[in-house]
Parts: sequence; structure tokens; C-alpha cells
Amino acid sequence: MAGTGHPSVSPGFVPQRRAFIAPQPYRLGMLWTIIAVISLTIVGPYLSYKPAPFTGEGSPLRQIVYILTFGLAIYTTRAWRAPMRLLVLPASLVLVLAWCWLSLSWALNPDIALRRLVLTSMLIWTIFILVNNAGYATTMTAIRTVLSVLVLINYVAVIAFPESGIHQFGDIDNDNDLAGSWRGIMLQKNFAGAICALTIMIFLLDGRRLKPLLRWSVILATAFFLIRTNSKTSMGIGALGIFTAWLYNRYNPAYRALLIPAVMILGVGLFILSQIYWKELAEPFNSPAGFTGRVQIWPALIAYAHDHPLLGAGYGSFWNIGLGFGPIFTYAKGWVTGLGNGHNGYLDLLVQIGFPGLGLVILATIIMPLVRLLSSYSAPRPAGGLLVSMIVFCAGHNMTETSLFDRDAIVQVFLMFAIAMIAPVTAPPRRPIPTGAEPHRG
Repeated sequence: MAGTGHPSVSPGFVPQRRAFIAPQPYRLGMLWTIIAVISLTIVGPYLSYKPAPFTGEGSPLRQIVYILTFGLAIYTTRAWRAPMRLLVLPASLVLVLAWCWLSLSWALNPDIALRRLVLTSMLIWTIFILVNNAGYATTMTAIRTVLSVLVLINYVAVIAFPESGIHQFGDIDNDNDLAGSWRGIMLQKNFAGAICALTIMIFLLDGRRLKPLLRWSVILATAFFLIRTNSKTSMGIGALGIFTAWLYNRYNPAYRALLIPAVMILGVGLFILSQIYWKELAEPFNSPAGFTGRVQIWPALIAYAHDHPLLGAGYGSFWNIGLGFGPIFTYAKGWVTGLGNGHNGYLDLLVQIGFPGLGLVILATIIMPLVRLLSSYSAPRPAGGLLVSMIVFCAGHNMTETSLFDRDAIVQVFLMFAIAMIAPVTAPPRRPIPTGAEPHRG
């Protein structure tokens, strides 16, 4: 049965979404630190960008700024006074990170892999420390602040500096297919498309407390910009994310929970059918232009995974680990060897950390978070629907782009924020001390 209201809450209960309430200066510090994390994510590609050929070089500046941000997170949450505030990662994510760290023992290039995994681990930890202590409302205020300013800056870039705000012929690794697509200040139009889709979801699905003029101005301006990016993946998966939020808001938890096994059975069934009829399904994409070339990339990854199903090449050790070095040069030829990723987050993780690692990642970042949200009776529907849509978007986006567990990739960072916000959003209300009662001491 459909329902539109929240589960009933007794007047004697007041929702308490945080176990720790910091003094005002520290709350402001957490707000600004979250703003810094998101801002760094946006400019991060510029800090590490290097045109082809890729040699696996890291960016010391990139590492330093994230180390400083991690330090700020510890300071503003006052974790040095209560070290337990650092133990915020879900056990499922800890297990994933443990497997990734273990994979360094067989990584093809452990030095490069170590740098990449340190950044990934540190950023995930930073996000969870901040969200766990700042709470949902403060986190969303920071995210909306950055995204609303970014929309304005992107339009300024397109209008005032079109030679950089709009892709020109050959401006990114001689890829002329990008020409004419808007990107604003983002390095690439697919990054801009993902940010636009996430912005629309965040302002549309849980923005009723915002001033209507601001809210709808951001939504409409961002929607037009998204169209001009020509990022079809972000448009399609973004629409799917919004639809799942609508379903979440419409149905009660008991009925939403029934969708979980149904969706899983459907997914397994579709996978089996895709294997049976793979030749027929792949036929329309066999030309080099089909699906923007992705189908020419994926066979190399599948072949490597077939030969190394259990362990893979080690975290961060498949792509971009040295000029002329790496598995891709054995399993592919031509333009594919010059890429930095496989344009599929799941296949890229499969060739890095094997089937066990990929399974752990999917459980920790998609299945378990969705199960918790879909079955929650305490999550406010706007917030719960937004988090569901963000997870669905990030999961779907990785079908044609790579970001899952990839350092400070934009979609990966927003996925971690969404997962981190599940705990404060689904926390059950706590009964306050009755008026006039003495608090228990001792």
C-alpha cells in the first residue's frame, strides 16, 4: 500500500540525529572542512592531470592538501579528546579497505598502488569522521553551498571564457568527439554532467526548506547545463535516481523492503540472459564508434579477469602504472592502451582486486546501504529518498564510467557522503529527559 507520511512519532520523542554536539566554533569548522573536501574534489582532476602518455606519476600537492584536510577533520571534530570518534567506518567498508591493502602484497607496482590507496583510504575516513560528527543537516548545507556556487561559476566560464568553458577540438587528448560540449570549470564534460545530475537530485529531492526562488533557479539552470554537456550517462542515470526516490517516498518501508529480493532476482536473471544472448546483444556495438568505443575496451578487461579471477593485478595496478608497462599492453593494442581507465567501475575493480574484492565493494557500497535505507522506519522520506537516489546514480554511473573506490573521483566522493549520511538519517528517535526530572548521575 502506498503511503505519503512519516511513521508516527510520539510527541514525547524528539529526533536526535547526532550523539555528539560540538560547540559552535567547531560546528562551523566542520562545515567549512566539508566545503573544502567537496571543493578539492572538483579541482582535484586539475591537480593530477597529465596528458597522455600516462606514466603513473602522482601529485605531491594533491596528497598534501588531502592530508591537511584529514587533519582539519580530526581537529574540528575534537577527535583528539575522544579517539572513539575516529572509529566511524562501517565494518563492511573496513573489510573492503583491508582487502585492498592486502592486495598491495601482489600489486604489479606497489609504490604507485600504495599512493593511490593511501589517498582513497584517507578521503573515505575523512568523510565519515566529518559526517558522523556534523550530522545530516550540516553536511547537506555544505554540499548545497558548494554546488550552488559551482553552477554560477560554470556559467561564467562558458559565457566569459568559452575557449576553456566549452570543449574545443583536441583539447583533451585529441578527443574531437568532445568538441562543443559544455564543461564549465570542470576538466571534462562527463565530470560536469555527473555534478549537474547530483545537483539536481540534491536540490529537487530534499530542498523544501530552501527558498523556492533559489531552489528552482539552481535546478533549472543546472538542468540546462546538463543538457549542454551532452553527458548521456548522467542524464539517463540521473532520471533513474529521481524515479527511485519517488518510489521510496511513495511506499511504506514494509513494501519497500519487498523490492529488495525482487530487484536482486531480476538483476541475476538479466545477467544470466545477457550471458546466454551476449553475441546478439553485442552485435550493434561492434563498430569502433559503437557506445563511444567502450565495447572495444571491455573485452581486454574481461580477458584479464578470466586469467586472474581471484586476486587481480592489485589495487591501482592495472591502468597508468608506467609507460609501456601494465597488463593492458598485453591484452589490448592501439588506442585502448593509452587510456587511464576502462570506463566501467566494476570491470576496473575486477581486474584490480579480483572477484572477492569486487563482491565486497558491491556489498559495502550498494547492497547494504540500500537495504538499510529501504527497510528503515525512522528515516525521513525526503532525506532517505535523496540518499537512495544518490546511491543508485553512483552505482549506475559506474556502468559506463569509472569512479568506484577510485581515490577522489567526483562520483566516488558523493557516494561516500551518501553512505556516511545513512547513519544519522536512519538513527531512531531518542526519548528526551522529561521536563523537571533530574538527570541520572553516577
